[in-house]
Amino acid sequence: MSSRPRSVRIRDVAAVAKVDPSIVSRILSGDEQLSVRAETRQRVLDAVERLQYRPNRAARMLRTSRTMALGIIVPDLTNATYAEISRGADAESAERGYILLVVAGSLFDRLQLLDGRVDGLLYAIATSEPLERVRVPEAPPSLLVNRHEPGMGPSVTVDDESAAALATAHLADLGHTRIGHISGPPHVDTSRRRASGFAGELTRRGIVIAADLIVPSTFDERAGHAAATELLTRRPRPTAILVANTRAAIGAVAAASSLDISIPEDLSIVGFDDIPVAEFLVPPLTTLRRPLAPMGARAVQLLLELIEGRSVSSEMLEATSELVLRGSTAPPR
Repeated sequence: MSSRPRSVRIRDVAAVAKVDPSIVSRILSGDEQLSVRAETRQRVLDAVERLQYRPNRAARMLRTSRTMALGIIVPDLTNATYAEISRGADAESAERGYILLVVAGSLFDRLQLLDGRVDGLLYAIATSEPLERVRVPEAPPSLLVNRHEPGMGPSVTVDDESAAALATAHLADLGHTRIGHISGPPHVDTSRRRASGFAGELTRRGIVIAADLIVPSTFDERAGHAAATELLTRRPRPTAILVANTRAAIGAVAAASSLDISIPEDLSIVGFDDIPVAEFLVPPLTTLRRPLAPMGARAVQLLLELIEGRSVSSEMLEATSELVLRGSTAPPR
């Protein structure tokens, strides 16, 4: 009977790469304080691939007293925005030797579910749900994603204000001057920043900001439909609308259709976040594509620094949002 093949160990990788086993361990653990030459690092990675080395997670957990797991709490798994953030976070976690547990729902209920199971937490919840109750000494290191709250710890965000200004500029460049905004809940950080970018661009261009053309809404299709219906039954109605969320923008498209308002002939619409369905609407929806996956990846990088005991500051990604032009925007009649 053949013997069971011996598993590959770190010292086997070290022998092939001609380095000390501690160097292999530190490279694979993502130790940012390790200073080695690029060719040495590559030699180790090549040896890992050649030998098909797989770290022993159980041994590492015992050695470091860590679970080697991170958690991310999102409000809704059906929302493509949070799915994309989680995708970036998951890829970076795997690269660093961690698994990522993704849970959805109430922040405090999910925090109890993850208690003791993760080394750190990402809060990818862009609501005003208070965090004071989870900022306790025994809680794992945590970081906000897609949200910034002064005094509530470090965060990673993208420049939603500039993105909203970019979309507003596009509508103004087409010749629209009566531009509405479905703004999202006013207590939500991302909504406030997008509303600021919208208003700032109109002010810069000398276009009057009509208070009756700004309607708050939650980030879902039904609420977007209701908000758009309210806007489109006012007189004079807007010729263009910037919607602070693409799911709500889908509802706005449906509202226009139900009122026999043609897009883009009678109404131009831009949505926030380029989710897959946007391309297949009739007409295809012009959207803002934000760097969501890179935001999730950067959040994991900073969270691991917190776990290592380092000081971390809030960051806004330098990566900018892209305006994806499709068939839902055109000059006004």
